[in-house]
Amino acid sequence: MSSQITFRVVIFLLLLSAAIPAAAQQPLTGRLTTLLTAQVPSSTFVPDVPAAEATLDTVARLFSIELTSLPVASSSGGFVYRLNPSLGVVERATDGFGPFFTERALRNGRGQTSLGLSYQFSNFSSLQGADLNAGTFPTNAARLSGQTQPFSVDTLSLTLESRTTTAFASYGVTDRLAVGATVPLVTVRFSGTRMRNERGVASLQARESGSSTGFGDVTVNARYLVAGSGPRGVAVGTDLRMPTGREEDLLGSGKTAARLLGIGSWEDGKLSVNVNGGYGVGGASRQLFWGMATTFAVTPKATLVGELLGSRISDLSYVQDVYQPHPLMPGVETMRWLDADRGVVTTVVVAGAKWNVANTWLLYTSLLFRVTDGGLSGRVTPSISFGYDFER
Repeated sequence: MSSQITFRVVIFLLLLSAAIPAAAQQPLTGRLTTLLTAQVPSSTFVPDVPAAEATLDTVARLFSIELTSLPVASSSGGFVYRLNPSLGVVERATDGFGPFFTERALRNGRGQTSLGLSYQFSNFSSLQGADLNAGTFPTNAARLSGQTQPFSVDTLSLTLESRTTTAFASYGVTDRLAVGATVPLVTVRFSGTRMRNERGVASLQARESGSSTGFGDVTVNARYLVAGSGPRGVAVGTDLRMPTGREEDLLGSGKTAARLLGIGSWEDGKLSVNVNGGYGVGGASRQLFWGMATTFAVTPKATLVGELLGSRISDLSYVQDVYQPHPLMPGVETMRWLDADRGVVTTVVVAGAKWNVANTWLLYTSLLFRVTDGGLSGRVTPSISFGYDFER
């Protein structure tokens, strides 16, 4: 019965995604293009369109990388069941419910299936530490050659959100090998306004908004316990992420990606420590990632979680404002955002708890703190979601 319920939920997500007319509105990338490049004619200033397009290319690439590199809920979180050979019954394998994002070596035993749903919300409020919501982020500017203060500045106010509901499944092929899959249904929503202040006179250049809902990039995975038992063991794994999300709507990377990772777990009663490390290729960018999580089962129904997640994203870069000569106005220089050194390291601290509120319903509450300024981020991201796991 439980598996039938989850199957119906997954089918509902598929039908919901299929019912959304992808071609009914302009793709999000097209709306972002209008927001960042549309120009209102002025009697005193000729806009530098190539400068605006250069800023667009830089910002759009950052958006694509960040939106497709969000931390993904662990496929081994929540309830994990294994056969107790001495009793001949299936039972919970640990006291705790595991980390939010860090993988653990423990997996379901042979023939055991775990199904569930998770929800994740992200609000991106800053770009390289600069506030995107306040309407002060400069996208382009113009100044006279030899001067430092611009006489014309375009500023952006932007709200960008991502909501992801993920259906996941894990099946124990043997007591050491488990395979699984995650199917995300993603909604990306944005609204923005770009203003120009030219010699003290403000004018609206563009106002755009849009949203898109559909499948993100579907991932299939495998985990193999190399040594030890699940609670105290070492495992290796691989993820294959397929480009099922629409790239033009910022729902996917548009490229196949693969990850290899190592997992180490140690658990002693209520306390557990899990560490991860690995390397990813393809997708939006190559990536070196690592993570560590500590969990403590306060009671059989409540687990406290603390995590530290890090990654070095090869194609993510810091950006810098660069002035170059205006192609049509002699004696004028225009600013655009260009890539600086690539290979940004991002660090996220996660703190929260998981509660077993009823049967196998789990309530997840957490705070994500972005420690580093590189790329697109929200400084503090609160999250609350429900998960439901099934065992057979």
